[in-house]
Amino acid sequence: MAIEVSSVSVQFGGVAALKDVSVRLDPGRIVTVIGPNGSGKSTLFNSITGMVNVAGGTVYVDGRDVTDEPTHRRIGAGLGRTFQTPRFDPRVTVEEAVLCGFYPHARASLAAALLRLSNVTHEEREFRKRVAQILADFQLDGLKHALVGELPMGQVRLVEVARAIANEPKYILLDEPAAGLARVEQDLLSEEVRRLARAGIGVLLVEHNFHMVRALSDHTIVLDRGAMLIEGRPGELMRDPAFVAAYLGGTVAGHGARP
Repeated sequence: MAIEVSSVSVQFGGVAALKDVSVRLDPGRIVTVIGPNGSGKSTLFNSITGMVNVAGGTVYVDGRDVTDEPTHRRIGAGLGRTFQTPRFDPRVTVEEAVLCGFYPHARASLAAALLRLSNVTHEEREFRKRVAQILADFQLDGLKHALVGELPMGQVRLVEVARAIANEPKYILLDEPAAGLARVEQDLLSEEVRRLARAGIGVLLVEHNFHMVRALSDHTIVLDRGAMLIEGRPGELMRDPAFVAAYLGGTVAGHGARP
């Protein structure tokens, strides 16, 4: 039971965006991926979720080879993700945005939904109860009727994480979820990531905030120009000269800076 990315390479024209990268994410673990801008972090996420074609290597989810499967089947296999730039219709409310996360689990047919049969209304009530709990966890319950397009970007990112959680994934891929968050929002996000791991969900996290990486990560992978530079526990990486030179700009004292 794991996501296993084995020697994956991705080409964009003549440019190698990923070169022979391998990652393993087990249930209940928090694995972080860091590196300078353009190092291949989002491309790695896209290769796992099927949003780019791989030029080589394999992607397994719980022992099933999904390398050539479309994105919706990978979601069905238990993957959830967020994006560097949140993708929402700005005219929907916060509650509606998170409700969309339950779509893969909806059992009612289109005809039943149109006729508003009793099983449809029961399912909808259950989804709304669960949305209310998720929003409360992120302290967004007071904003459930607010339009997403009217929120500051930090709160929009929290709404996107909430939507991904609503999908009840086995594994969740979070692409820079803390970007633009205030400190209190970062703390909320960190606690939610820990809660997901305690519940047995594997979390793969791309993050520039090394303080958060050190606080959360069981294992960290450092990418540089599409290749794996080094991996290990964050505390161990801090003592590695290659990591310090590539990611911390040559000085451990600068570890809080964004690359």
